Amino acid sequence: MIAHTPTLFACVALVATIMAFCLILVGQFNQRDGLLTIGFGLLAHALAYVGYTFYGHAPLWLTYGAANTLLAVALAFYGASLFQIIELPVAWWRVFAPAVLMLTLMASLIETLEPRMLAATGVLMVQCALIIYWTRRYIPAQGRARMLLIIGASISLIGLGMRVVAVLGGGAAEMRYDVSNLKQTISVSIGTFTAMMISLGLVLLSKERSESLLQQMALRDVLTGILNRRAILEQFSKDLERSRRENAYLAVAMVDIDHFKQINDVHGHLAGDEVICHCVNHLTERLRHCDSIGRYGGEEFLVLLPGTSPEGAVAVLDKLRASLAETPAQFGDASIPVRISIGVCCVMPEDGDTTASLLAWADAALYEAKGLGRNTLRLAQPCRLRSAAPLSDTPQTTEAS
Repeated sequence: MIAHTPTLFACVALVATIMAFCLILVGQFNQRDGLLTIGFGLLAHALAYVGYTFYGHAPLWLTYGAANTLLAVALAFYGASLFQIIELPVAWWRVFAPAVLMLTLMASLIETLEPRMLAATGVLMVQCALIIYWTRRYIPAQGRARMLLIIGASISLIGLGMRVVAVLGGGAAEMRYDVSNLKQTISVSIGTFTAMMISLGLVLLSKERSESLLQQMALRDVLTGILNRRAILEQFSKDLERSRRENAYLAVAMVDIDHFKQINDVHGHLAGDEVICHCVNHLTERLRHCDSIGRYGGEEFLVLLPGTSPEGAVAVLDKLRASLAETPAQFGDASIPVRISIGVCCVMPEDGDTTASLLAWADAALYEAKGLGRNTLRLAQPCRLRSAAPLSDTPQTTEAS
């Protein structure tokens, strides 16, 4: 089926204009989500196709030179919105360099036929290839938006490639924007389809990014940025099951900042927040990537050390305790000493072990450490953990400081 080419261009321009209006309208309320930039891209896309519609009835510099430059600007806006959505700095000069190149080439080649067609198509192909490259490099593999962007830009490359083959084969006259034939219908239809896919892919990417940020906020402690109580307990359950399957050690540590109420009373609650953040930063910087830390309570933290023996857990955690004691927190002109007490439970989990039971032993060890004067570490004895004693009994612990 052969469609009337100018009519196809007009239909695309109408659809792109409607989409641009909607995205610009809603995008101005939050300019960080990239929707406004996508809207500007669709507006440039629509204007480009308006120019194509009047090809042969208006000056060539307008219907071909300006129109192709606007299409390059549209793809540049799409690339810029990709960086905005994933919250990376936009290198505007790099993103819009192809559009500037398009303007230069169109100004110098406008009176030719094959050269200007090859130049315009080549620049657009480079821009589609850049969108694919940026998508594959910066967007995580999972996600529907990534698939749409890659497929859309790839199909666009195929459609543009068809134009290049036709021009190089001597069929440049058949690919003029005022000519209607099967090749032109397929080429324009592909361009229309991919334009919609790229713009919708970017909108979906913005949606997925917002959902990811909301999920992250739901699992992160607002003050420190580490896992909150719910998230660290979920991670605890996963680590426990993995250690049970692999018959490997799992060390569970309860960490509490000593005399935290006194810090708040003397220096104020803002200083207390700074002490908490200082403690968290000190611990996270020295833990392994496979370890986890979460805020269990106000000034209490839960640390998980998978695959760590009792001796290894004591060595690592006591070293952290000692190094933190030598690194006071800074709040204004005040230097605030920070001391922590640690209770550790380290076992090879068996079927009867649960997060609650291991937490109870670690918490009991922490209670004993604080009772012995604080700024110390207590390790619950593994032999007692394997006994049939009820959890309410005080576990045997050993001092490691």
